[in-house]
Parts: sequence; structure tokens; C-alpha cells
Amino acid sequence: MDTCRRWGRHMSKHLGRNFCITGLLAATALLGACAGPSGFSTLGAAECKQISKRAEAKINWARVPQIELRVRDGAFSPMVTHMKQGRPYILRIRNRDDKVRIFRAGDFFEKNAVIAAALEGQRVPETCIRAVSLPPRQTAEIRMVAITDGTYEYEDNFILLPFVMSAGPSGAIIVEERRETAGIN
Repeated sequence: MDTCRRWGRHMSKHLGRNFCITGLLAATALLGACAGPSGFSTLGAAECKQISKRAEAKINWARVPQIELRVRDGAFSPMVTHMKQGRPYILRIRNRDDKVRIFRAGDFFEKNAVIAAALEGQRVPETCIRAVSLPPRQTAEIRMVAITDGTYEYEDNFILLPFVMSAGPSGAIIVEERRETAGIN
């Protein structure tokens, strides 16, 4: 930090007072854009939820609900998606645009168990992810189990910090609380 201060004092004479802060924000933006060659970003991913191998083996992926999100002209559809806590899903995200789109949903991925992820059918080793970089006209598939109920906003933003230099959330995924006693008064 001392080096940054010294360099910042020198540069502030020429470029302005907040040069170091601007530099740090620029570095954060560049790092936030980083996704592995797979298109899945793990940068900044904390501990992710997991399910037991035994529970995972019982999932028949051919029979689980499939949810499709599409992005066209920069807009995700549907904007609001519902899931039920404790259930497995296949989440497909299709980019129908002619440019790269980012599906940044760090809280959602962190609090729900990603079992497998693939981009255009190519499975990746990462399961603790924060974002998906979708090349033009490509589809990502994420096999997951909804673990933690709540409302999770997502955005099309390449910057690491959520909602920085963003027009706000692009949509939301709502994981509804599982009610064991539904129907009993």
C-alpha cells in the first residue's frame, strides 16, 4: 500500500487525487471479467453448498425439471424464475445474441449446490462458480439442487462487484421454502 501511496502522490499531480482508487477499481473490473477457458468464473467464489454423493446418486437427471433462461437483445427471459427448496433442476442459459453475455449470480451459486456445469455440451470441472460467460449463440447447462430458500438477483455484468456500473438486476431466481406440512391447518 505504501508503494501505491507514493506512486499515487506522484501520479495525482498529473492525473488527479484519486488515482490509486481508480486504479484499484479498474483492476477489479478486469479481474471480474475473467472466466476460465470453460466460460465459468470461480473468481471470488467462497465455500459452496454440496450434497452427499449418496443423495447425488439418487437423482435421475432425465426426470428433473428443466428451466430455460434466454438472453436476447441483452434482456433475460423470463425475468423471474421459481424453484422449490430441496429439489434438483437443470438450468439452461441460452445466449441468442451476437455478443458475449454474462450471467452473474454469485449468491445463487454460492448458496445452492451445483452438481455439474457444461458449456455447449463440454463439461467443466468447476462446480463452485460465481458467473457464466456465454459466447454468442451458445448455451450453458447447470445441474443443481436448490438448497437455500430466498430471492437471488442476477445480472449481465462483467465486473466482479455486483451491480457496480450496472443498470441493476437483469432478473431473479426465487427458491421457495420447502413446507413439510403443506395442506395441514
